[in-house]
Amino acid sequence: MANLQSVRSFALRLVLASGVLALPACAHKSTAKAPDADTSKPASPATTPSSPPIGGYSINDANFLELGYRRDWTAFPYLTQRQRLQSVVPAGDLVLTQETGSTVTGLESSNGAMRWANELASPLTRFVGLNRDGEKVLVSADSELFVLSSVNGDVQSRQRYARVVNTAPIVFGNSCIYGTTTGHVLAHRIDLGVTKWSFLLRGAIDHKPVLVGPLEADDAIIGAISQAGQYVFVSAKSGRPLGRGEIFGGLDTDPVAAQGLMVAAGRDQSLWGLRPSGDVAWRIRCDQPLKRQPSTDGKTVWAQLGNEGLSAVDGATGKIIWSNRVVEGTVVGIRGGNLLVWNGSLALLLDKDRGDIIRSFVIPQTVDLITDKFEDGNLYAISDGGVLVRFVPRN
Repeated sequence: MANLQSVRSFALRLVLASGVLALPACAHKSTAKAPDADTSKPASPATTPSSPPIGGYSINDANFLELGYRRDWTAFPYLTQRQRLQSVVPAGDLVLTQETGSTVTGLESSNGAMRWANELASPLTRFVGLNRDGEKVLVSADSELFVLSSVNGDVQSRQRYARVVNTAPIVFGNSCIYGTTTGHVLAHRIDLGVTKWSFLLRGAIDHKPVLVGPLEADDAIIGAISQAGQYVFVSAKSGRPLGRGEIFGGLDTDPVAAQGLMVAAGRDQSLWGLRPSGDVAWRIRCDQPLKRQPSTDGKTVWAQLGNEGLSAVDGATGKIIWSNRVVEGTVVGIRGGNLLVWNGSLALLLDKDRGDIIRSFVIPQTVDLITDKFEDGNLYAISDGGVLVRFVPRN
């Protein structure tokens, strides 16, 4: 199998060398009118037609300009037959992508050109995480870790885990910290390829643990929640438990960290603020299970609170600052002091202090919008056909 993968990787490199490279960004001319998404407000003047489709992906640059971004480049991560783009991770001078198969691509963040691509395993292999750690790219399958060179994509090592992992990892020091199907919070040493420590909870851990904050000079607090509702806070360095407790159900989203707390949106119709001691700092009861990913700038938490809509919550006290019942989505970043929200088809710009809608646009053919930095970072749009477009904040 190792020889077969080497042949695949070599063949892939030959294809890339023969000219399968990212196309440079083009001059954009307008050809079609974009839909107006916000019918509660006057139509936006940004009705400039869309640019000609590149790779089948049509982007209305005028709409993104009103959201505060201008197009930088368009790129084409390597996709094998019948696969789609699964992960995009901005990582310094690289933008890492992975398809639903096993091919990982490294794109130059400066211009979107393809630096390398490597097919790691069979298309049936389940991958759960993609990370950059210095000169290493860490590609986490559920049964083993692939360590790649960030320079050329070569596989430097393959390391088996002690248990099947189920989440993307937190990379801390020389360890990747995962949640597992068996309920273990597992720290795997990257340098030695062995388990550093593990801590057992009842129920599988389906959602990524969260780095809550510092513990000591070279240590940090890690929080994790199982699908049985058990949670624990542990030392990232040693796995020593700091506090534990239980809520009334599992999660459909990843927990986040704000104001020294782990904040979790539960299936038990509650948003929880949990202290590292294991105590409940606050709880907001809602009228339905919470299934939208919450987000935070470290102080305020933005979460979908059932019929109350998207809400801003003080991370320290759990006080609701504002709610907007007509907005549904996840805050993906802050641009120019306003909130950028994405709900799977609609991008909205909200007033950060009041939650009022400033702009809203339908962005067709788009499966995700992500930022590389929460406040005034670059924005990446991912098309349903595997095209990746980078936007930078406009001046």
